[in-house]
Amino acid sequence: MGVMGSQAVVEMLCAHDVRYVFGLSGDTSTGLYEALFEARHRLAHIMTRDERSAAFMADAYARLSYRPGICEGPSGGGATYIAPGVAEAHYSSIPLICLTTDIPLRDQGRNVLTEMDQPGLFATITKWHAQAKNAARIPDLLRRAFRLATAGRPGAVHLSLPSDVLAEEMEGAVLYGDPACTTYPSYRTRADPRAVEAAAAALLAAQRPVLIAGGGAMIAAAWDEITALAERLALPVGTSINGKGSIAEGHPLSIGVVGENGGRTYANDLAREADLVFFVGCKTDSVTTMHWTIPPLAGGATIIHLDADPAEIGNTYPTAIGLAGDAKLTLQNLLAALGDVQRDAAPRAAELAKRSRGWWAEFAEQAQADALPIKPQRIISELAAALPADYVIAADPGTMTPFTAAYFRCAAGRHIVIPRAFGGLGYALPAVVGAQYARPNATVVGLLGDGSLGMAAGEMETIRRLNLPVILIHFNNRCFGWIKTLQHFYHQDKYYSVDFGEEDCVALAQSFGLRARRIERPGELGDALRQAIFRQEPTFLDVPTAPEYQDVPPVAKWQEAAKRGPGN
Repeated sequence: MGVMGSQAVVEMLCAHDVRYVFGLSGDTSTGLYEALFEARHRLAHIMTRDERSAAFMADAYARLSYRPGICEGPSGGGATYIAPGVAEAHYSSIPLICLTTDIPLRDQGRNVLTEMDQPGLFATITKWHAQAKNAARIPDLLRRAFRLATAGRPGAVHLSLPSDVLAEEMEGAVLYGDPACTTYPSYRTRADPRAVEAAAAALLAAQRPVLIAGGGAMIAAAWDEITALAERLALPVGTSINGKGSIAEGHPLSIGVVGENGGRTYANDLAREADLVFFVGCKTDSVTTMHWTIPPLAGGATIIHLDADPAEIGNTYPTAIGLAGDAKLTLQNLLAALGDVQRDAAPRAAELAKRSRGWWAEFAEQAQADALPIKPQRIISELAAALPADYVIAADPGTMTPFTAAYFRCAAGRHIVIPRAFGGLGYALPAVVGAQYARPNATVVGLLGDGSLGMAAGEMETIRRLNLPVILIHFNNRCFGWIKTLQHFYHQDKYYSVDFGEEDCVALAQSFGLRARRIERPGELGDALRQAIFRQEPTFLDVPTAPEYQDVPPVAKWQEAAKRGPGN
């Protein structure tokens, strides 16, 4: 008897050392689930309550495990629901493999329930997409999926699996995986040695250089090399939000996040004043560069750009030296090209400390405040004090992003996970599931707002069912705070369709089986966090916070608007 298509799918996943598949069943998926059942001792299926959550879980798992994340869903609604998470992973350059089952090939074009053009749906939100036309093609297609997801600039891929193809038998199946593609980045490349030599010379000649690391530096796990380069050249290092962890933010040469959202003012000033900016794995997007003003497009700063994707080099800035290659390997070559150069970093570190002192003093004042509603600065400060050395924070867009980006001093490595491609709400709650499976010994914390809770609350049942010891901190300001702030600053306080009614979020969490409590006073927060970490059980902390227009976060344009006053 031959191997069925569904068995081939599962065997190929096992051949690539896949440990977890995140997904949700449907009519077209039963054959696949039978194969997953038979392989359950080798490969765990994590049932979610929503297909979008499955993709978010796989995304977070991939970011933290350095393995491609696997998600699956059924045809029709399952494919459309899973698409947002696939898009987020792809445009954040995260290797994700999305498998969707489909109606039988023989019924296509006959208006069968849930029929749709799945490859067409995923065409613009993946690196590659395909449909298995017969079972014999499944092994080749999955090897290609793993290779394309993990190599070069990583991204999401999609494979459609018609139910009759899954039920089809194949003879002489050759089921083997590609060991290089079980982790990422696979098939790393190094930049042209001549370009590396030119970059070394330019860095040595610069008087006020700054390095800005992005998500590509984290994908390449290049934090040791970035730190070594900073120390060799007395080089200040800033990051994008996705680049947090490219250097320990307690390092004297770290200047933290730069840019419009969560950027530190002194870091932005340093990037603006630089005579050379070295972008490492950074897309030089509008947020990180404050619409290409840090550094100024016409400011005369020399630009060096290192990226695994040559298409990003010179995309937004006139680039003097382009380095097309893996960040980790290319920086190793750059360090070698510098020879025995070792600059005294103490004067530069002292300057950075002086420039940052007032900014941190202002934060400390806010972080110690006993105000009600509780200030987000206080939450970030108490969280930083309570967390052990091994931690993961998954934060939603909105209130949590700028406060976490600016004020939480991240250790070197991947500790902070924030969806920055599209900023979709509802990410953090499912992301903590993927994070806990990726880093089972870490303390995993999710930071979410009211809007996100409403979109993903069902995954609290998943967390309780799996008994994951995650901590959810709910920033409760009873509104879509980001949009309400836009209405405050730019639309004369015409608040419309942004406010929520009365919600008992503690009772909601308790109904799903989580240990939950409301934090009534700022002084309760630290003890509540320490108890949650000690207990090692699913915990939900409801924290009343002021909306962003009342406690303006470190978002540059909002802080300027606050100085001018609403409507000006």
